[in-house]
Amino acid sequence: MQQLRLAFIAFFLGWIGSLHGVYAEPIDPPSVQERVHRHIEVDARGRYTETIERVSRIMNEYGADRFGRHSVSYKTSQQSMRVIAAKVIQPDGKELRLAKDWIKHTRSGENDGRSFSDEQTAVVVFPHVMVGSRLYSKHVLRHFKAEKPGEFSIKLSLSPHMVYEDSQTTLRAPKSLKLLVNHRGMEGGIIHETARHVTYQFRIKQLVAHKPENDAVDYEDFAPYLIFTQAPDYLEIGRQYLRASAPRVRITPEIRKLAMQLTADANSEIGKAKFLYDWVSRNIRYISTTVGDGGFVPRDSAYIFSRRFGDCKDHAVLLEAMLRAVGIESTAALINLGEAFELNPGPAANNPINHVITYIPSLDLYLDSTAQIVPFGKLDEDVLDKPTVLVALSRYGRTPKMQAADNSEVSRTVLVLNADGEIEGTTNATMSGTLEINRRFAYFAGLSNRMDTTINELLLRFNEIGRGHLEVTASSKTDLPYRWDAQFSLEPIADLKRSGAFMIPVGATPGYIAEKTLHKPLDKREFPFVCESVTAEDYVTLKLPENIEIESIPADVTHQSAHVRYTARYQQIPGALKVERQLVFDYPSRKCPAEYQAEVVESSRVIRADFKSAVVFRAK
Repeated sequence: MQQLRLAFIAFFLGWIGSLHGVYAEPIDPPSVQERVHRHIEVDARGRYTETIERVSRIMNEYGADRFGRHSVSYKTSQQSMRVIAAKVIQPDGKELRLAKDWIKHTRSGENDGRSFSDEQTAVVVFPHVMVGSRLYSKHVLRHFKAEKPGEFSIKLSLSPHMVYEDSQTTLRAPKSLKLLVNHRGMEGGIIHETARHVTYQFRIKQLVAHKPENDAVDYEDFAPYLIFTQAPDYLEIGRQYLRASAPRVRITPEIRKLAMQLTADANSEIGKAKFLYDWVSRNIRYISTTVGDGGFVPRDSAYIFSRRFGDCKDHAVLLEAMLRAVGIESTAALINLGEAFELNPGPAANNPINHVITYIPSLDLYLDSTAQIVPFGKLDEDVLDKPTVLVALSRYGRTPKMQAADNSEVSRTVLVLNADGEIEGTTNATMSGTLEINRRFAYFAGLSNRMDTTINELLLRFNEIGRGHLEVTASSKTDLPYRWDAQFSLEPIADLKRSGAFMIPVGATPGYIAEKTLHKPLDKREFPFVCESVTAEDYVTLKLPENIEIESIPADVTHQSAHVRYTARYQQIPGALKVERQLVFDYPSRKCPAEYQAEVVESSRVIRADFKSAVVFRAK
C-alpha cells in the first residue's frame, strides 16, 4: 500500500501543534510560518473543499534562496486546485501581487519507473524574495472524489523542525457523517452547531524549531495530531480495507492450477506457504500505480497474475488467492513501512499505515512478498516489531521482535603481514537475519559494479588502499546461507625496517563492528530513536614476519551496559597475533527511548579506542 494521505498533506504536516519543550536543541529556522489558516467544508458524501491561507516570513539568506515558494500537491483523479491569491510583502511594506508567471506546475514522482501516480504539484514561485520578505498565498483545493470509497478521514501532524506562530484549522461538516475527532497537544473543539451541521476549530502554536536527529522515530509517534474521521479505531480502517480488497481475491483456474503444481511436493502447510511465497516474491515485479483509488484499492488477483507486476496490496491479494487455493487461509496485515512504531488510540485515520503484508494465522507467520530477496520466514527490519491490523481477523497483531541472536555476522579473517609491510588477507563470513538481508539488498543493487570499484569502496571505509576480489551468495538464492568470501591485499601499513607501531587493519571484511568507529554518535537525544538488536563477531589471525619482534599488544577490553556488550581479546602466539571481538546490541524493542543514547555514546567511545590501539614492534 502506498502512503494513503495525499502528498500535499505532507507539506502541511508541520502547521499544527506544539510539544511544549520536549524537543531537542533549538535552531534558527530559515523561514517561519507566520500564519496558516485552513478552512474545510465537508459534504454528506465525504467530499470536501479546503481553503488554505498561508503567510511565511523569510528569516535568513538561506531561507531566501531555498524557501521563496509555496506549493500544494493534488491528485487529478480526485482533486482540483487553484491559486486565488498571492503576494510578496517586502520589509519596507511594498507589495508585489500575483502574476500568471509565478505559478508553475510539475508532475510528482514517476521518476524511477516503478511508481506511477496522477499527482501534480502547483508551485507559487515568489519574485524578489529577500530576508524579511513575507510571502502570502491562498489556495482552494476541491476533493470531488473521496480518497476511500464511501469513507472520510483526514489527519494532520506536527513537524518539530519548523516554527508556526498562528495555526488554525476549522472544519464544518454535516452531522449525518457522524464524524469522530481525535487530537493530541492542541486546543479546540466545537465552536458552532445547527440542526444539520457542526463546526470545529483547533488552534496551536509552536514558537521554537528543533534540530532533526539521525535515526529518530517518525514524529507520528509523539507529535501533536488532529484527526477527523468516521473510523472509531484502526480496526475499522482494516474493515474499510477488507471491503475494498476482499472482492479482488479471486481463485481463477489458472491461479489454482499453478498453486497446486508449485505445492505438489510439499507435505506441510509451511512447506506449501514457502513454495507460494517464493514464487510470488520472485515473479511479481513491484510496480505501484496510485491513480484514482489505486492508493487504497488493490487490483484483481487475475490481473496481477497475468501481468506479473503489482504493488504491496496486489502482492497480498495474489498470495492470499494462491494460499487459499491449496487450503491455507491468510489475511492482509496493514503496517507502517518506515520509522513509525505506534498506532494512536481512539478514532483513526490512515497514517501511519502505508504498507500491506501477509499473515498466516495457522502458522503465526508474517510474509512480505514485495521484499523480493528476503528469505521465507524472515522480515526486513523496516517491518519488524511493528503493530499490524489483521483485516480479515478484525484484530491487532505485531510482527516479531528483533532478537540479537537472530541477526548475526561472524567473520573470520587471516592476515599475512609481509616483510615490506604489505598485507595479504582472506575473509570468510556468514550472516543471518537483518544483517544478511541488508547485505543481500546492498549487493543486489550493486550487481553491475566493477570488482575494483566494490573493493575500493570497502577499503576506503577505513582509509585503506589495495586490491582484491569478493564473492557473495547470489542475493536471489534465498534458500542458501549467505556467505562473504574475500581475498585482498593492502599497501604497506607500516615501515617495518624501523621500530614503530601499527593498527590492525580491517580489509575487505563485512566490518560491522569496525563501521561503528566511522561516525561519532549524537551526544544526547531528545527524540526516541530506532535501534537494532544484533550480534557481531570478528576473529582475526595476523601472521607476523620474521624481521620484527612484538614488544606490546593492545589490552583486552570488556564493556558492559544494560543493552550493549563489547569485548576484545588479544593473544600473542608463536609467529602470530590472534584477535577476537564481539559486539552485542540487545534491546527490548526497536523503538528506544532517548536515554538509551548514553549507552550508544559510551560503547562507541570504547570501540573507537580499541580499534585505535596499536601493536608496538621492534625492527630486527
